[in-house]
Amino acid sequence: MKPYRCVSHTFFSLRILFIIFLAISCKKNPAIPQITVTPTHGIVPLPKQLVFTGEKITLDQSFTFVSNASFPVASAAAQTLLGNVMNTFTISPTLPSSENSFQLIRDNTMVDDAYQLSVTKSGIVIKAGNEAGAFWAIQSLKQYFWNSVGNLKQNSFEIAGITIADQPKYSWRGFHLDVSRHFFTKEYILKIIDWLAYYKYNKFHLHLSDDQGWRVESINFPLLNTIGSWRIFDHNDSICMVKAQSDLTFTIDPRFIRQQNGVTMYGGFYTRQDIADIIAYAKAHFIEIVPEIDMPGHLSAVINAYPQLSCTGSTGWGSEFSYPLCPCSNGVYDFAYQIWDEVSAQFPSTYVHIGGDEVDQTTWHLSPECTGFMSTNNILNTVDLQNYFVGKVENHLESKGKSAIAWDDVTDGKISSNLKIMYWRDWMPNAPLIAAANGNQIIFTRWDLFYFSSTYSVANLQKLVEFDVTQIYPANVTSKIIGFQGCMWTEQIPSEAVFEAQVFPRLQALAEVNWSSVKDYNSFTLRMAPQRSYLLAQHVNLKN
Repeated sequence: MKPYRCVSHTFFSLRILFIIFLAISCKKNPAIPQITVTPTHGIVPLPKQLVFTGEKITLDQSFTFVSNASFPVASAAAQTLLGNVMNTFTISPTLPSSENSFQLIRDNTMVDDAYQLSVTKSGIVIKAGNEAGAFWAIQSLKQYFWNSVGNLKQNSFEIAGITIADQPKYSWRGFHLDVSRHFFTKEYILKIIDWLAYYKYNKFHLHLSDDQGWRVESINFPLLNTIGSWRIFDHNDSICMVKAQSDLTFTIDPRFIRQQNGVTMYGGFYTRQDIADIIAYAKAHFIEIVPEIDMPGHLSAVINAYPQLSCTGSTGWGSEFSYPLCPCSNGVYDFAYQIWDEVSAQFPSTYVHIGGDEVDQTTWHLSPECTGFMSTNNILNTVDLQNYFVGKVENHLESKGKSAIAWDDVTDGKISSNLKIMYWRDWMPNAPLIAAANGNQIIFTRWDLFYFSSTYSVANLQKLVEFDVTQIYPANVTSKIIGFQGCMWTEQIPSEAVFEAQVFPRLQALAEVNWSSVKDYNSFTLRMAPQRSYLLAQHVNLKN
């Protein structure tokens, strides 16, 4: 990926100092509740409709939380939220006769993921048609509370009345993390899920394999873990080491380094229990974990373990990319089917990502086996050979009830209309046109703005917030776009601290693209002030 730099925001820093000053001022007389008056509700992504009512509501020990059995996850999240801001409140299974209560109400007339939130003198009421909608409402309320009272747990506080009617713009609100180049612990993955839920993302795409490492436990192919999950330091590791001389956050995480036969190795993988824990935690946050096993290219880690899977019987590099699997061998298809059966059994997601990008086809050209295979199957060229492989894997996954996704490289050849296309090549602007004409749904993740591992700039952040795909593509294309996704490639992201410095505030900006109809950068920067204070309270490494 391209190099990047970090930029500080003086405006945000001044607002943080102002908030800290107000918090200190409040502590001078704790007997009198004091409210930080802010010019914003602080909610990201921006709700579809929001109105300040002019009322005030006081939350104190008389406030009653009404539990709701039909929304158990959202109800538990709401109760936790209240417990984080209030010292005392009442919990009741029934609505009290007096006002000043919290209610969750199912409204079957509302579309999925939509919600209504009202904070009035009568209390707090959330209406939703499904539990995901209720959960997203809790995230908005959580942000509103933070904007109003910060991190102070109180006996009593007052907030401004507000009504919200909200629903997402897109069904796919995704974030992608490459854990192959550099690895992250299960515990940190759960922390990322917390952030994604806070900003109403619903898809978490895990890039589990690449040339640099295989990151999921395999029972059927154990060498994928004993060999494929480990590597010696590579070129990008060397770059990180040089950067670490002046910035310690680029230090390679020692938890993923081991000595093997006198050789320093980097790696690791998620056990089956790790995967089960990640999926369960994500499900409780209404996030779907989408696994990617990139093939037929980007598989040196696999070929290191099972060299017979390449046309040369070894790993190697072409002019730019690694030797791929050999799609002319029945054994390769057997491997692809078996490994996907194993991975699919662990991931209940409807969607799986099969890769299909950056395939160096030189070894196929030079293989007598491929020459015969292509002749037998009436395949005219290696581009069609690649998509023959993609189609076979896609068909196998469909037979198992899965829906396959591939990078837009596959639009260079013939593909089925069922395949979902993840568009990333900004230098190939016709790829979405080709996909739409073929009937494929599109997930938009174009390199220039949606790759969070690329160089950060305030100008690009504003472009992201204000991004309007309808100004670029006609309706026949935009009608096929089901959502947008941010990608974090980790060649030079060796630590949690560097990840955090790169991902924020672009994660919030993309949330606006996926959810909000209004594109207002000034509003976004104003609402980011309390967002930054929230993340800083969690000791997040914010540099942007």
